[in-house]
Amino acid sequence: MMRTTYAPRTGLLFLVLLSLLTVLPEMRSEEGGSSATGGGGETGTGTFSGPPFLVSVSVRGGYDDNVSTSNVNRQESWFTNTGISASYSFGSPRTRFDLQAGASVTYYLKSIAGQDESEPNLNINFSITHKATARLTLSAVVYATYQQEPDFSVGIGLNRRSGNYFYSSDKFTATYLWTPRFSTATSYTLGAIHYDDSAISSYADRLENTFGNEFRFLLWPTTTVVGEYRFQLVSYDDINRDSTTNFVLAGFDHNFSPRLSASFRGGAEFRSYDAGGDQSSPYFEGTLNYAVGKDTSLSWTNRYAIEEPDVPLNPSRTTFRAGLSLKHNFTARISGTFSAYYTHDDYEAVTTYPFAPFFFFPVVTPAFSEDSFDLAVSVRYAITRYFALEAGYNHSEVASDDVFREYSRNRIFAGLNLTF
Repeated sequence: MMRTTYAPRTGLLFLVLLSLLTVLPEMRSEEGGSSATGGGGETGTGTFSGPPFLVSVSVRGGYDDNVSTSNVNRQESWFTNTGISASYSFGSPRTRFDLQAGASVTYYLKSIAGQDESEPNLNINFSITHKATARLTLSAVVYATYQQEPDFSVGIGLNRRSGNYFYSSDKFTATYLWTPRFSTATSYTLGAIHYDDSAISSYADRLENTFGNEFRFLLWPTTTVVGEYRFQLVSYDDINRDSTTNFVLAGFDHNFSPRLSASFRGGAEFRSYDAGGDQSSPYFEGTLNYAVGKDTSLSWTNRYAIEEPDVPLNPSRTTFRAGLSLKHNFTARISGTFSAYYTHDDYEAVTTYPFAPFFFFPVVTPAFSEDSFDLAVSVRYAITRYFALEAGYNHSEVASDDVFREYSRNRIFAGLNLTF
């Protein structure tokens, strides 16, 4: 338990501090100059104005018709939410740094059995890209959150409320340009998940270490063909589901126009379980980004792969995920967002012998399929440059062959937002 709870968080903080200590001295030099030049001359690659820093405070109220995310024991409640978020950005010819962090508390007016009335939601997301040399580029993307709500956009963890959990995904990449057309991108990704509830933690807590290498060739000015190999190690804390997986992929990155771009990877994955048994599956992932105009942007993602299960008995599942997000500015004051996520899971059957070696009676856990939906829409009206009204609606639903896992949920909210 200590290894999962403290090691990922300590490692994450160490990597954040290491990245900041590495680039901030150069960022200060690039931004403000040095005393030797009187603070106004060029140093490094140039001088730049101060980076933007934004803080947003929000107060919301709403209604949730199924806080327990269960059709057996539905619990409805009014709620309030108070939050604060901050963003910081810096850019130069050599270094790009972006940081977003937020904290909020949701308070339910009706007590939920086995859960606290007040729920924290903490998150941090930052990225650094640094051009170390003319050929070598280093980058890091770090995301961490501590919350209770399921996140259908991330694609990890349970698809229902199951107590507070910590999740982190951190990717570090080194890209090297060998020739004007050929480059490689070597990456390491650390994923960690930990649930506070010991019953969920016993089969869900794990670490995922993924090593990857892309071989990239610029076929045309707008098209790059890619060959990729990934190696993944999954290590569980309290259950014997450890595995190793090899990915062999090929694909492309293509810009159809300055407004439309697409990325695709497809191939196969081969998984071997430490407890015995092998599994293979087709694998593909794709992303499409389209800026319809200066006021509208659209993003579409999808993936089909073997994933870690979120149930205690079935040890494996294959999953298809698709997500769509849309942002649109109706007027200078009115803007809206829309997102929709769909997931289809196929859980494999498993046969166990729980009474061995005394009795060899098999127990079969049947296969089942499950579909998850999550839809959200929100509208923002800017009264002034700093003050705005917000309202939104969210619908989540799970349809499963296991009727005890099914539920539907609706939430509405309205509130105020102050940005400065």
